[in-house]
Amino acid sequence: MASVSIEPHPLRMLAAAVAGSPVAVSYLTEPGARCWTDGERIYLSAERQAGEGGRELLVQCALLAGGALKAVGLRALIGSIEQRQCFLVLEVERCCASIAERLPRAFLNALEPYRTGQGPQDAEESLRIARSRTRLPKPPEWYGTLQPWAVLRRNVRGGGRSMDARKLEQLEARLGSLEAEQADGDEDALVRNPFWKLLSSPLGKDGFFARFMREIFDMQSSPDKAADSGIEGSSEMVSGRASRHALDLGKALRSGLAVAIPSALLVPEGGAHSYPEWDGSKGRYRPDWTSVEEVAPAADEPCFDETLLDAATDQPLLRSLASLCLGFRRHAGQTAGDDLVLDRLIRLAVDLRTGHSGDERIYSASLRTRRDLGVLILLDASSSTLEGGGNDRVVDRQVRAAWKLCRTFDRLGDRVALYGFHSWGRTLVRFQHLKAFDERLGAETRKRMGRLSVAGYTRSGAAIRHATELLDAHSGTPFKLLLLISDGYPYDDQYEGEYADQDTRKALEEARARGVACLCLSVGSDADVVRLERAWGSANYLAIGNATEMAARLRGAVERAIGAAARKRYVAAA
Repeated sequence: MASVSIEPHPLRMLAAAVAGSPVAVSYLTEPGARCWTDGERIYLSAERQAGEGGRELLVQCALLAGGALKAVGLRALIGSIEQRQCFLVLEVERCCASIAERLPRAFLNALEPYRTGQGPQDAEESLRIARSRTRLPKPPEWYGTLQPWAVLRRNVRGGGRSMDARKLEQLEARLGSLEAEQADGDEDALVRNPFWKLLSSPLGKDGFFARFMREIFDMQSSPDKAADSGIEGSSEMVSGRASRHALDLGKALRSGLAVAIPSALLVPEGGAHSYPEWDGSKGRYRPDWTSVEEVAPAADEPCFDETLLDAATDQPLLRSLASLCLGFRRHAGQTAGDDLVLDRLIRLAVDLRTGHSGDERIYSASLRTRRDLGVLILLDASSSTLEGGGNDRVVDRQVRAAWKLCRTFDRLGDRVALYGFHSWGRTLVRFQHLKAFDERLGAETRKRMGRLSVAGYTRSGAAIRHATELLDAHSGTPFKLLLLISDGYPYDDQYEGEYADQDTRKALEEARARGVACLCLSVGSDADVVRLERAWGSANYLAIGNATEMAARLRGAVERAIGAAARKRYVAAA
Protein backbone atom coordinates (compact mmCIF):
# COMPACT_ATOMS: atom_id res chain seq x y z
CA MET A 1 0.00 0.00 0.00
CA ALA A 2 1.34 3.41 -0.95
CA SER A 3 1.69 5.86 1.90
CA VAL A 4 -1.11 8.40 2.09
CA SER A 5 -0.79 11.70 3.92
CA ILE A 6 -3.66 13.28 5.82
CA GLU A 7 -5.42 15.46 3.26
CA PRO A 8 -8.50 17.70 3.31
CA HIS A 9 -11.58 15.60 2.77
CA PRO A 10 -15.23 16.60 2.45
CA LEU A 11 -16.30 14.11 5.13
CA ARG A 12 -13.32 14.44 7.48
CA MET A 13 -15.02 16.94 9.78
CA LEU A 14 -18.17 14.83 9.95
CA ALA A 15 -16.02 11.81 10.78
CA ALA A 16 -14.24 13.75 13.53
CA ALA A 17 -17.55 14.87 15.02
CA VAL A 18 -18.94 11.32 15.15
CA ALA A 19 -15.71 9.58 16.19
CA GLY A 20 -14.83 12.26 18.73
CA SER A 21 -11.30 12.86 17.39
CA PRO A 22 -9.63 13.74 14.06
CA VAL A 23 -9.84 10.96 11.48
CA ALA A 24 -8.22 10.75 8.05
CA VAL A 25 -10.27 9.39 5.15
CA SER A 26 -9.19 7.71 1.90
CA TYR A 27 -10.81 5.61 -0.81
CA LEU A 28 -10.19 2.01 -1.86
CA THR A 29 -9.82 1.52 -5.60
CA GLU A 30 -10.10 -2.27 -5.65
CA PRO A 31 -13.48 -3.28 -7.16
CA GLY A 32 -15.86 -4.59 -4.52
CA ALA A 33 -13.57 -3.59 -1.62
CA ARG A 34 -15.31 -3.14 1.72
CA CYS A 35 -14.59 -0.23 3.99
CA TRP A 36 -12.47 -0.64 7.13
CA THR A 37 -10.32 1.31 9.53
CA ASP A 38 -6.95 0.74 11.14
CA GLY A 39 -7.69 3.08 14.05
CA GLU A 40 -6.29 6.24 12.48
CA ARG A 41 -7.60 6.31 8.92
CA ILE A 42 -10.93 5.20 7.46
CA TYR A 43 -10.84 3.51 4.06
CA LEU A 44 -14.11 3.91 2.11
CA SER A 45 -15.15 2.20 -1.09
CA ALA A 46 -14.65 4.38 -4.14
CA GLU A 47 -17.65 2.65 -5.73
CA ARG A 48 -20.06 3.84 -3.05
CA GLN A 49 -19.60 7.56 -2.46
CA ALA A 50 -23.24 8.22 -1.56
CA GLY A 51 -26.11 6.29 0.00
CA GLU A 52 -24.45 3.24 1.47
CA GLY A 53 -21.18 5.20 1.47
CA GLY A 54 -22.57 7.54 4.11
CA ARG A 55 -23.60 4.61 6.30
CA GLU A 56 -20.16 3.04 5.81
CA LEU A 57 -18.53 6.15 7.23
CA LEU A 58 -20.84 6.26 10.26
CA VAL A 59 -20.19 2.58 11.04
CA GLN A 60 -16.43 3.00 10.98
CA CYS A 61 -16.61 6.19 13.04
CA ALA A 62 -18.75 4.39 15.63
CA LEU A 63 -16.19 1.57 15.87
CA LEU A 64 -13.48 4.14 16.55
CA ALA A 65 -15.58 6.03 19.11
CA GLY A 66 -16.49 2.82 20.96
CA GLY A 67 -12.93 1.48 21.12
CA ALA A 68 -13.70 -1.67 19.14
CA LEU A 69 -10.13 -1.88 17.84
CA LYS A 70 -8.59 -1.82 21.30
CA ALA A 71 -9.84 -5.23 22.37
CA VAL A 72 -7.28 -7.42 24.09
CA GLY A 73 -6.85 -10.59 22.05
CA LEU A 74 -7.79 -9.06 18.70
CA ARG A 75 -5.05 -11.17 17.15
CA ALA A 76 -7.31 -14.22 17.64
CA LEU A 77 -9.48 -13.00 14.76
CA ILE A 78 -6.66 -13.24 12.21
CA GLY A 79 -7.53 -15.95 9.71
CA SER A 80 -11.13 -16.45 10.91
CA ILE A 81 -13.63 -14.69 8.67
CA GLU A 82 -16.66 -16.05 10.54
CA GLN A 83 -15.43 -14.81 13.92
CA ARG A 84 -14.55 -11.42 12.44
CA GLN A 85 -18.10 -11.06 11.12
CA CYS A 86 -19.62 -12.00 14.47
CA PHE A 87 -17.34 -9.57 16.29
CA LEU A 88 -18.20 -6.85 13.78
CA VAL A 89 -21.97 -7.26 14.23
CA LEU A 90 -21.65 -7.17 18.00
CA GLU A 91 -19.34 -4.17 18.08
CA VAL A 92 -21.34 -2.09 15.59
CA GLU A 93 -24.41 -2.60 17.77
CA ARG A 94 -22.54 -1.75 20.98
CA CYS A 95 -20.60 1.23 19.63
CA CYS A 96 -23.57 2.81 17.84
CA ALA A 97 -25.66 2.50 21.01
CA SER A 98 -22.94 4.30 22.98
CA ILE A 99 -23.01 7.35 20.67
CA ALA A 100 -26.64 7.19 19.54
CA GLU A 101 -27.10 10.91 20.21
CA ARG A 102 -24.53 11.72 17.50
CA LEU A 103 -26.09 9.50 14.83
CA PRO A 104 -29.02 10.22 12.47
CA ARG A 105 -32.30 8.52 13.31
CA ALA A 106 -32.53 7.03 9.80
CA PHE A 107 -29.14 5.36 10.30
CA LEU A 108 -30.14 3.90 13.67
CA ASN A 109 -33.30 2.51 12.08
CA ALA A 110 -31.18 0.83 9.40
CA LEU A 111 -29.32 -1.07 12.16
CA GLU A 112 -32.49 -2.68 13.54
CA PRO A 113 -32.51 -5.83 11.30
CA TYR A 114 -29.02 -6.69 12.57
CA ARG A 115 -29.64 -6.50 16.32
CA THR A 116 -28.12 -9.49 18.13
CA GLY A 117 -29.83 -9.23 21.52
CA GLN A 118 -26.52 -10.07 23.22
CA GLY A 119 -25.82 -6.62 24.70
CA PRO A 120 -22.03 -6.84 25.21
CA GLN A 121 -20.65 -4.27 27.65
CA ASP A 122 -17.21 -3.92 26.05
CA ALA A 123 -15.07 -5.15 23.18
CA GLU A 124 -13.62 -8.04 25.21
CA GLU A 125 -17.10 -9.43 25.84
CA SER A 126 -17.93 -9.09 22.13
CA LEU A 127 -14.77 -11.02 21.33
CA ARG A 128 -15.72 -13.78 23.77
CA ILE A 129 -19.22 -14.09 22.26
CA ALA A 130 -17.82 -14.10 18.72
CA ARG A 131 -15.45 -16.97 19.58
CA SER A 132 -18.22 -18.98 21.24
CA ARG A 133 -19.84 -19.67 17.86
CA THR A 134 -23.16 -18.09 18.92
CA ARG A 135 -25.46 -17.70 15.92
CA LEU A 136 -25.60 -14.03 14.97
CA PRO A 137 -26.98 -12.06 11.99
CA LYS A 138 -24.68 -11.75 9.00
CA PRO A 139 -23.47 -8.15 8.58
CA PRO A 140 -24.50 -6.23 5.43
CA GLU A 141 -21.87 -4.97 3.02
CA TRP A 142 -22.07 -1.41 4.34
CA TYR A 143 -20.84 -2.64 7.75
CA GLY A 144 -17.51 -3.05 5.99
CA THR A 145 -14.97 -5.46 7.41
CA LEU A 146 -12.30 -5.81 10.08
CA GLN A 147 -8.61 -6.01 9.31
CA PRO A 148 -7.09 -7.01 12.68
CA TRP A 149 -3.67 -7.56 11.16
CA ALA A 150 -3.63 -3.93 9.97
CA VAL A 151 -4.51 -2.68 13.45
CA LEU A 152 -1.79 -4.83 14.99
CA ARG A 153 0.74 -3.74 12.41
CA ARG A 154 0.01 -0.08 13.14
CA ASN A 155 0.06 -0.47 16.90
CA VAL A 156 3.00 -2.83 17.32
CA ARG A 157 6.39 -1.39 18.23
CA GLY A 158 9.56 -3.34 17.61
CA GLY A 159 11.93 -2.89 20.52
CA GLY A 160 10.18 0.30 21.57
CA ARG A 161 10.45 1.78 18.08
CA SER A 162 7.49 2.40 15.80
CA MET A 163 7.11 0.57 12.51
CA ASP A 164 8.53 2.25 9.44
CA ALA A 165 8.87 1.32 5.76
CA ARG A 166 12.30 -0.30 6.16
CA LYS A 167 11.17 -2.48 9.04
CA LEU A 168 8.03 -3.52 7.16
CA GLU A 169 10.12 -4.54 4.16
CA GLN A 170 12.34 -6.58 6.45
CA LEU A 171 9.34 -8.23 8.07
CA GLU A 172 7.71 -9.07 4.75
CA ALA A 173 10.94 -10.60 3.47
CA ARG A 174 11.21 -12.85 6.54
CA LEU A 175 7.57 -13.87 6.30
CA GLY A 176 8.18 -14.83 2.68
CA SER A 177 10.12 -17.85 3.91
CA LEU A 178 6.88 -19.50 4.98
CA GLU A 179 5.63 -22.10 2.50
CA ALA A 180 1.99 -22.06 1.45
CA GLU A 181 1.57 -25.81 1.83
CA GLN A 182 2.01 -25.55 5.59
CA ALA A 183 -1.48 -24.04 5.83
CA ASP A 184 -2.97 -27.27 4.51
CA GLY A 185 -1.81 -29.33 7.47
CA ASP A 186 -3.69 -30.25 10.61
CA GLU A 187 -4.17 -27.24 12.90
CA ASP A 188 -2.84 -29.13 15.91
CA ALA A 189 -0.06 -31.04 14.15
CA LEU A 190 3.57 -30.16 14.85
CA VAL A 191 5.54 -29.26 11.75
CA ARG A 192 9.20 -28.50 11.26
CA ASN A 193 10.32 -25.23 9.73
CA PRO A 194 13.71 -23.53 10.06
CA PHE A 195 11.90 -20.19 9.92
CA TRP A 196 11.09 -20.48 13.61
CA LYS A 197 14.76 -20.72 14.56
CA LEU A 198 14.77 -16.95 14.23
CA LEU A 199 12.58 -16.69 17.30
CA SER A 200 14.81 -18.62 19.68
CA SER A 201 18.32 -18.49 18.28
CA PRO A 202 20.84 -16.37 20.19
CA LEU A 203 21.04 -13.93 17.28
CA GLY A 204 17.36 -13.82 16.42
CA LYS A 205 15.41 -13.91 19.66
CA ASP A 206 16.29 -10.34 20.68
CA GLY A 207 15.97 -8.85 17.22
CA PHE A 208 13.20 -6.59 15.98
CA PHE A 209 11.54 -9.35 13.96
CA ALA A 210 11.43 -11.81 16.84
CA ARG A 211 9.99 -9.21 19.18
CA PHE A 212 7.38 -8.33 16.58
CA MET A 213 6.27 -11.95 16.12
CA ARG A 214 6.09 -12.59 19.85
CA GLU A 215 3.93 -9.50 20.27
CA ILE A 216 1.66 -10.46 17.39
CA PHE A 217 1.13 -14.02 18.65
CA ASP A 218 1.40 -13.22 22.35
CA MET A 219 4.38 -15.58 22.72
CA GLN A 220 7.16 -15.52 25.29
CA SER A 221 10.09 -17.36 23.72
CA SER A 222 8.74 -19.78 21.12
CA PRO A 223 5.95 -19.73 18.55
CA ASP A 224 3.75 -22.16 20.35
CA LYS A 225 3.92 -23.68 23.83
CA ALA A 226 2.53 -26.92 22.43
CA ALA A 227 5.70 -27.34 20.44
CA ASP A 228 7.86 -27.03 23.55
CA SER A 229 5.71 -29.52 25.39
CA GLY A 230 5.95 -31.98 22.49
CA ILE A 231 9.71 -32.02 21.96
CA GLU A 232 11.79 -30.46 24.68
CA GLY A 233 14.15 -27.75 23.50
CA SER A 234 13.21 -27.93 19.83
CA SER A 235 12.63 -24.48 18.40
CA GLU A 236 12.04 -25.98 14.98
CA MET A 237 8.71 -27.59 15.99
CA VAL A 238 5.64 -25.38 15.69
CA SER A 239 1.92 -26.11 15.67
CA GLY A 240 -0.03 -25.90 12.44
CA ARG A 241 -2.30 -23.27 13.99
CA ALA A 242 0.57 -20.85 14.64
CA SER A 243 1.99 -21.58 11.21
CA ARG A 244 -1.35 -20.80 9.62
CA HIS A 245 -1.64 -17.53 11.55
CA ALA A 246 1.83 -16.51 10.45
CA LEU A 247 0.99 -17.36 6.85
CA ASP A 248 -2.21 -15.29 7.02
CA LEU A 249 -0.22 -12.43 8.46
CA GLY A 250 2.39 -12.66 5.74
CA LYS A 251 -0.20 -12.57 2.98
CA ALA A 252 -1.94 -9.63 4.62
CA LEU A 253 1.27 -7.63 4.92
CA ARG A 254 2.28 -8.28 1.33
CA SER A 255 -0.93 -8.11 -0.67
CA GLY A 256 -4.03 -7.86 1.48
CA LEU A 257 -4.31 -4.07 1.31
CA ALA A 258 -6.34 -2.66 -1.54
CA VAL A 259 -4.69 0.35 -3.14
CA ALA A 260 -5.87 3.54 -1.42
CA ILE A 261 -5.89 6.93 -3.09
CA PRO A 262 -6.25 10.40 -1.53
CA SER A 263 -9.84 11.53 -1.46
CA ALA A 264 -8.89 14.89 -2.95
CA LEU A 265 -8.34 13.12 -6.30
CA LEU A 266 -11.95 11.99 -6.42
CA VAL A 267 -15.00 14.04 -7.36
CA PRO A 268 -16.16 15.56 -4.05
CA GLU A 269 -19.38 14.45 -2.47
CA GLY A 270 -21.72 17.07 -3.73
CA GLY A 271 -24.77 18.98 -2.71
CA ALA A 272 -27.35 20.22 -5.16
CA HIS A 273 -25.68 23.60 -5.77
CA SER A 274 -22.02 24.39 -6.48
CA TYR A 275 -20.41 27.78 -5.90
CA PRO A 276 -16.94 29.27 -6.29
CA GLU A 277 -14.85 30.52 -3.40
CA TRP A 278 -12.56 33.55 -3.43
CA ASP A 279 -8.89 32.98 -2.70
CA GLY A 280 -7.71 36.43 -1.69
CA SER A 281 -4.03 35.51 -1.48
CA LYS A 282 -4.04 34.50 -5.17
CA GLY A 283 -6.58 37.06 -6.30
CA ARG A 284 -8.80 34.53 -8.09
CA TYR A 285 -11.78 32.26 -7.64
CA ARG A 286 -11.68 28.55 -6.96
CA PRO A 287 -14.40 27.37 -9.36
CA ASP A 288 -17.07 24.94 -8.09
CA TRP A 289 -15.25 24.78 -4.78
CA THR A 290 -18.21 24.57 -2.40
CA SER A 291 -21.42 22.52 -2.47
CA VAL A 292 -24.63 23.57 -0.76
CA GLU A 293 -27.49 21.17 -0.16
CA GLU A 294 -30.98 22.10 1.01
CA VAL A 295 -32.22 19.64 3.62
CA ALA A 296 -35.11 19.34 6.04
CA PRO A 297 -34.19 19.96 9.69
CA ALA A 298 -33.96 16.60 11.43
CA ALA A 299 -32.90 17.05 15.07
CA ASP A 300 -34.51 14.47 17.37
CA GLU A 301 -34.97 17.02 20.15
CA PRO A 302 -35.15 20.85 20.14
CA CYS A 303 -31.80 22.52 20.82
CA PHE A 304 -33.60 25.39 22.55
CA ASP A 305 -36.61 25.97 24.76
CA GLU A 306 -39.58 26.11 22.38
CA THR A 307 -41.34 28.63 24.61
CA LEU A 308 -39.01 31.16 22.97
CA LEU A 309 -41.39 30.99 20.01
CA ASP A 310 -44.41 31.99 22.12
CA ALA A 311 -43.45 35.65 22.59
CA ALA A 312 -46.01 38.28 21.59
CA THR A 313 -45.51 40.47 18.51
CA ASP A 314 -42.91 43.16 19.09
CA GLN A 315 -45.01 46.27 18.45
CA PRO A 316 -42.09 48.77 18.56
CA LEU A 317 -40.22 46.66 15.99
CA LEU A 318 -43.38 46.41 13.87
CA ARG A 319 -43.83 50.20 13.86
CA SER A 320 -40.12 50.75 13.15
CA LEU A 321 -40.13 48.57 10.03
CA ALA A 322 -43.63 49.44 8.80
CA SER A 323 -42.57 52.13 6.33
CA LEU A 324 -39.56 50.30 4.86
CA CYS A 325 -39.47 49.83 1.09
CA LEU A 326 -43.04 50.87 0.35
CA GLY A 327 -44.20 51.05 -3.27
CA PHE A 328 -47.19 52.71 -4.89
CA ARG A 329 -50.40 50.73 -5.25
CA ARG A 330 -53.65 51.80 -6.89
CA HIS A 331 -56.50 52.07 -4.39
CA ALA A 332 -60.15 52.60 -5.32
CA GLY A 333 -62.80 54.04 -2.98
CA GLN A 334 -60.91 57.20 -2.02
CA THR A 335 -62.53 60.56 -1.15
CA ALA A 336 -59.91 62.30 -3.28
CA GLY A 337 -57.67 61.18 -6.06
CA ASP A 338 -56.53 61.61 -9.63
CA ASP A 339 -59.11 59.36 -11.34
CA LEU A 340 -62.83 58.69 -11.08
CA VAL A 341 -64.08 55.13 -10.60
CA LEU A 342 -67.00 54.73 -13.05
CA ASP A 343 -68.93 52.09 -11.10
CA ARG A 344 -68.83 54.15 -7.91
CA LEU A 345 -69.77 57.33 -9.79
CA ILE A 346 -72.87 55.66 -11.30
CA ARG A 347 -73.87 54.24 -7.93
CA LEU A 348 -73.57 57.71 -6.34
CA ALA A 349 -75.70 59.28 -9.10
CA VAL A 350 -78.46 56.66 -8.66
CA ASP A 351 -78.43 57.14 -4.87
CA LEU A 352 -78.77 60.92 -5.21
CA ARG A 353 -81.66 60.64 -7.73
CA THR A 354 -83.54 58.30 -5.37
CA GLY A 355 -83.12 60.57 -2.39
CA HIS A 356 -80.21 58.84 -0.66
CA SER A 357 -77.02 60.51 0.47
CA GLY A 358 -74.74 58.00 -1.35
CA ASP A 359 -71.08 57.11 -0.96
CA GLU A 360 -68.78 59.90 -2.05
CA ARG A 361 -65.65 57.71 -2.22
CA ILE A 362 -65.65 57.72 -6.02
CA TYR A 363 -61.93 58.35 -6.67
CA SER A 364 -58.90 56.12 -7.08
CA ALA A 365 -55.42 57.13 -6.01
CA SER A 366 -51.90 55.73 -6.00
CA LEU A 367 -50.82 55.33 -2.41
CA ARG A 368 -47.52 54.18 -1.00
CA THR A 369 -48.82 50.99 0.62
CA ARG A 370 -47.33 48.16 -1.43
CA ARG A 371 -44.66 46.12 0.33
CA ASP A 372 -41.74 45.83 -2.09
CA LEU A 373 -39.34 44.00 0.22
CA GLY A 374 -38.26 40.37 0.07
CA VAL A 375 -36.35 39.17 3.13
CA LEU A 376 -34.34 35.98 3.60
CA ILE A 377 -33.39 35.37 7.22
CA LEU A 378 -30.38 33.09 7.47
CA LEU A 379 -29.75 31.62 10.91
CA ASP A 380 -26.26 30.46 11.87
CA ALA A 381 -26.79 26.95 13.28
CA SER A 382 -23.14 26.13 13.97
CA SER A 383 -22.01 24.47 17.19
CA SER A 384 -20.26 27.64 18.39
CA THR A 385 -23.70 29.13 19.15
CA LEU A 386 -24.24 26.50 21.86
CA GLU A 387 -21.78 28.26 24.16
CA GLY A 388 -23.12 29.47 27.48
CA GLY A 389 -25.54 27.94 29.95
CA GLY A 390 -29.20 27.86 30.81
CA ASN A 391 -31.69 29.40 28.39
CA ASP A 392 -29.55 32.41 27.54
CA ARG A 393 -27.02 30.88 25.18
CA VAL A 394 -26.10 32.49 21.89
CA VAL A 395 -28.35 30.03 20.04
CA ASP A 396 -31.31 30.97 22.27
CA ARG A 397 -30.84 34.67 21.55
CA GLN A 398 -30.39 34.05 17.84
CA VAL A 399 -33.47 31.84 17.56
CA ARG A 400 -35.53 34.42 19.44
CA ALA A 401 -34.32 37.18 17.10
CA ALA A 402 -34.87 35.14 13.93
CA TRP A 403 -38.39 34.13 14.92
CA LYS A 404 -39.31 37.70 15.94
CA LEU A 405 -38.03 39.12 12.66
CA CYS A 406 -39.78 36.46 10.60
CA ARG A 407 -43.13 37.13 12.28
CA THR A 408 -42.72 40.92 12.00
CA PHE A 409 -41.88 41.00 8.30
CA ASP A 410 -44.61 38.45 7.57
CA ARG A 411 -47.21 40.54 9.43
CA LEU A 412 -46.16 43.64 7.50
CA GLY A 413 -46.86 41.77 4.25
CA ASP A 414 -43.28 41.30 3.10
CA ARG A 415 -42.11 38.20 1.28
CA VAL A 416 -40.15 36.23 3.91
CA ALA A 417 -38.03 33.06 3.88
CA LEU A 418 -36.21 31.49 6.82
CA TYR A 419 -33.29 29.05 6.66
CA GLY A 420 -30.69 27.72 9.06
CA PHE A 421 -27.23 26.68 7.94
CA HIS A 422 -24.04 25.01 9.11
CA SER A 423 -21.13 23.34 7.36
CA TRP A 424 -18.77 20.38 7.65
CA GLY A 425 -16.13 21.43 5.14
CA ARG A 426 -16.40 22.92 1.70
CA THR A 427 -18.63 20.23 0.17
CA LEU A 428 -21.05 19.83 3.06
CA VAL A 429 -22.76 23.18 3.54
CA ARG A 430 -26.26 22.36 4.75
CA PHE A 431 -29.22 24.72 4.25
CA GLN A 432 -32.02 23.69 6.60
CA HIS A 433 -35.39 24.60 5.12
CA LEU A 434 -37.58 26.32 7.74
CA LYS A 435 -39.81 28.53 5.58
CA ALA A 436 -39.74 29.26 1.84
CA PHE A 437 -41.00 32.49 0.26
CA ASP A 438 -44.24 30.93 -0.96
CA GLU A 439 -45.09 29.16 2.31
CA ARG A 440 -47.30 30.54 5.03
CA LEU A 441 -45.88 31.21 8.46
CA GLY A 442 -47.68 28.82 10.77
CA ALA A 443 -47.57 25.57 12.70
CA GLU A 444 -45.43 23.80 10.11
CA THR A 445 -42.73 26.48 10.30
CA ARG A 446 -42.78 26.28 14.08
CA LYS A 447 -42.44 22.49 13.91
CA ARG A 448 -39.40 22.80 11.64
CA MET A 449 -37.84 25.33 14.00
CA GLY A 450 -38.10 22.76 16.80
CA ARG A 451 -36.15 20.29 14.66
CA LEU A 452 -33.36 22.71 13.78
CA SER A 453 -30.03 20.90 13.92
CA VAL A 454 -27.21 22.91 15.53
CA ALA A 455 -23.75 21.51 14.75
CA GLY A 456 -20.67 21.98 12.61
CA TYR A 457 -19.08 25.22 11.46
CA THR A 458 -19.78 28.50 9.61
CA ARG A 459 -18.74 28.67 5.94
CA SER A 460 -20.42 32.03 5.45
CA GLY A 461 -19.27 32.73 1.88
CA ALA A 462 -21.07 29.69 0.45
CA ALA A 463 -24.14 30.43 2.59
CA ILE A 464 -24.33 34.03 1.35
CA ARG A 465 -23.98 32.98 -2.29
CA HIS A 466 -26.77 30.41 -2.02
CA ALA A 467 -29.05 32.82 -0.14
CA THR A 468 -28.42 35.42 -2.86
CA GLU A 469 -29.52 32.92 -5.51
CA LEU A 470 -32.71 32.13 -3.58
CA LEU A 471 -33.54 35.81 -3.13
CA ASP A 472 -32.91 36.62 -6.77
CA ALA A 473 -34.96 33.69 -8.04
CA HIS A 474 -37.89 33.51 -5.62
CA SER A 475 -38.43 36.76 -3.71
CA GLY A 476 -40.27 38.48 -6.60
CA THR A 477 -39.74 41.97 -5.14
CA PRO A 478 -37.80 45.06 -6.25
CA PHE A 479 -35.96 45.27 -2.92
CA LYS A 480 -34.14 42.26 -1.49
CA LEU A 481 -32.63 41.90 1.95
CA LEU A 482 -30.44 39.13 3.34
CA LEU A 483 -30.38 39.10 7.15
CA LEU A 484 -27.66 36.80 8.46
CA ILE A 485 -27.99 36.13 12.18
CA SER A 486 -24.66 34.79 13.38
CA ASP A 487 -22.16 34.91 16.22
CA GLY A 488 -19.98 36.88 13.84
CA TYR A 489 -17.00 34.72 12.89
CA PRO A 490 -16.77 32.81 9.58
CA TYR A 491 -14.92 29.58 10.34
CA ASP A 492 -14.66 26.08 8.86
CA ASP A 493 -12.14 23.42 7.89
CA GLN A 494 -9.35 25.31 6.07
CA TYR A 495 -11.61 28.37 6.12
CA GLU A 496 -10.46 30.78 8.76
CA GLY A 497 -8.60 34.01 9.39
CA GLU A 498 -7.91 36.32 6.47
CA TYR A 499 -8.94 33.71 3.90
CA ALA A 500 -12.45 33.39 5.39
CA ASP A 501 -12.79 37.16 5.84
CA GLN A 502 -11.85 37.89 2.24
CA ASP A 503 -14.22 35.27 0.84
CA THR A 504 -17.05 36.58 3.02
CA ARG A 505 -16.48 40.17 1.88
CA LYS A 506 -16.32 39.00 -1.74
CA ALA A 507 -19.63 37.15 -1.40
CA LEU A 508 -21.19 40.33 0.01
CA GLU A 509 -19.85 42.37 -2.92
CA GLU A 510 -21.34 39.85 -5.35
CA ALA A 511 -24.71 40.07 -3.60
CA ARG A 512 -24.76 43.89 -3.61
CA ALA A 513 -23.85 43.93 -7.31
CA ARG A 514 -27.06 41.95 -7.89
CA GLY A 515 -29.12 44.38 -5.83
CA VAL A 516 -29.29 42.27 -2.66
CA ALA A 517 -28.78 44.20 0.57
CA CYS A 518 -26.87 42.24 3.21
CA LEU A 519 -26.82 42.75 6.94
CA CYS A 520 -25.21 40.56 9.59
CA LEU A 521 -26.78 40.63 13.02
CA SER A 522 -24.38 39.52 15.73
CA VAL A 523 -26.79 38.69 18.56
CA GLY A 524 -25.50 38.01 22.06
CA SER A 525 -21.97 37.28 20.91
CA ASP A 526 -18.72 38.54 22.42
CA ALA A 527 -17.26 38.96 18.92
CA ASP A 528 -14.68 41.74 18.69
CA VAL A 529 -15.82 44.80 16.71
CA VAL A 530 -12.57 44.99 14.74
CA ARG A 531 -12.88 41.32 13.84
CA LEU A 532 -16.48 41.85 12.70
CA GLU A 533 -15.47 44.77 10.49
CA ARG A 534 -12.78 42.66 8.81
CA ALA A 535 -15.34 40.03 7.85
CA TRP A 536 -18.43 42.12 7.13
CA GLY A 537 -17.35 45.72 6.56
CA SER A 538 -18.44 48.62 8.76
CA ALA A 539 -21.79 49.07 6.94
CA ASN A 540 -22.81 45.43 6.92
CA TYR A 541 -23.08 44.34 10.53
CA LEU A 542 -25.02 45.24 13.62
CA ALA A 543 -23.93 43.89 17.00
CA ILE A 544 -26.75 43.76 19.55
CA GLY A 545 -26.99 42.17 22.97
CA ASN A 546 -30.45 40.63 22.54
CA ALA A 547 -33.60 40.82 20.44
CA THR A 548 -35.11 43.67 22.46
CA GLU A 549 -32.53 46.09 21.01
CA MET A 550 -33.62 45.50 17.42
CA ALA A 551 -36.53 47.96 17.45
CA ALA A 552 -34.25 50.92 18.14
CA ARG A 553 -31.32 50.03 15.89
CA LEU A 554 -32.43 47.73 13.06
CA ARG A 555 -34.31 50.26 10.91
CA GLY A 556 -31.28 52.47 10.30
CA ALA A 557 -28.98 49.51 9.60
CA VAL A 558 -31.43 48.04 7.06
CA GLU A 559 -31.80 51.40 5.28
CA ARG A 560 -28.01 51.76 5.00
CA ALA A 561 -27.69 48.22 3.64
CA ILE A 562 -30.44 48.77 1.05
CA GLY A 563 -28.88 52.09 0.05
CA ALA A 564 -25.44 50.47 -0.37
CA ALA A 565 -26.93 47.72 -2.54
CA ALA A 566 -28.79 50.25 -4.71
CA ARG A 567 -25.62 52.28 -5.27
CA LYS A 568 -23.57 49.18 -6.03
CA ARG A 569 -26.12 47.96 -8.56
CA TYR A 570 -26.30 51.37 -10.20
CA VAL A 571 -22.52 51.49 -10.58
CA ALA A 572 -22.44 47.92 -11.92
CA ALA A 573 -25.17 48.74 -14.46
CA ALA A 574 -23.38 51.90 -15.57
